[in-house]
Amino acid sequence: MKLRQILLGAAIAAMPVAAAAADCEIGMGIAPIMEGDQVPAAVARQLEAKLKTVLTHVGVAAGDYDCQFFLTGRFDEAFSQEAGGVGGRVLVKTNLQLAICDGENRKVFATATFPLKGVGASDQQALTRALGSLNARNPEFINFVENGKAKIVDYFDKNYPTYMAKAQKALKARDYDEALYWSTSIPECCAGYAQAAELASSIYQDKIDYDGAMLLAQAEGEWASDPSAEGGRAAYGYLSQIDPSASCYAQAKALGKKISASVKEDYDFETKEKYRNAVELEKQRIDAARQAAVAWAQNQPKTVVKNNWIVW
Repeated sequence: MKLRQILLGAAIAAMPVAAAAADCEIGMGIAPIMEGDQVPAAVARQLEAKLKTVLTHVGVAAGDYDCQFFLTGRFDEAFSQEAGGVGGRVLVKTNLQLAICDGENRKVFATATFPLKGVGASDQQALTRALGSLNARNPEFINFVENGKAKIVDYFDKNYPTYMAKAQKALKARDYDEALYWSTSIPECCAGYAQAAELASSIYQDKIDYDGAMLLAQAEGEWASDPSAEGGRAAYGYLSQIDPSASCYAQAKALGKKISASVKEDYDFETKEKYRNAVELEKQRIDAARQAAVAWAQNQPKTVVKNNWIVW
């Protein structure tokens, strides 16, 4: 309970700061860029990679195209001409249209068009150089991203109860990783984050307790069936995986001492208990909860989503 109070207090304290500074990190995928007939596919792939890098500098956790919110785009027909000078260089001009979308609800949150111009030894090289204007210092790009982020924050402000309900439903089914996915999806600067953070801490504790009980039962089974040094090592293989915060940890330590006394081998539990401080412990718990949520999402079946509903 004390750890949950620490997490809740930290979340409440951080919310106004994050909202005021507009530095709340938002998760967003990068959808394939449509290159048209005149833009080489390699340039579109380079743009996708570049967008991931640039977005991280403006408060977006950019990832693969398998999440609800995503950034996508398309090139207009590219126009090229001789640039003049030595070496037969070419000048390429095109417009890049970008959109931040909600794929689940088929909504476009923000759009922007960026004129691109580059010179190179080939059309591909010229287009690659043209992409240099898309960077974290470009005010139009920053404004475009901030508009999209604001719409996403507004979405969570209005819909966070749905995420909480899905987390509770998954928790009742003991699908802890899915429950953590829903409860950790709400950004820090959104309404409901404090509630979601408290729920995530509670879910993670339930997960630790459940997993610990299962591991303890396996360890007890190993030791009961083979009370030898070999059986002790097998049992400790399970005991060592039990989190010190688990409700059964005292029982696990007691079994470990029993095994050690019987087989004359020291099994170290104390090292696992040496946390630096309560704040660091809570940070570890939050990170572990998010990692479990990410792992759950990555293991879900991938579906091909068509964006033909986006009107350019």
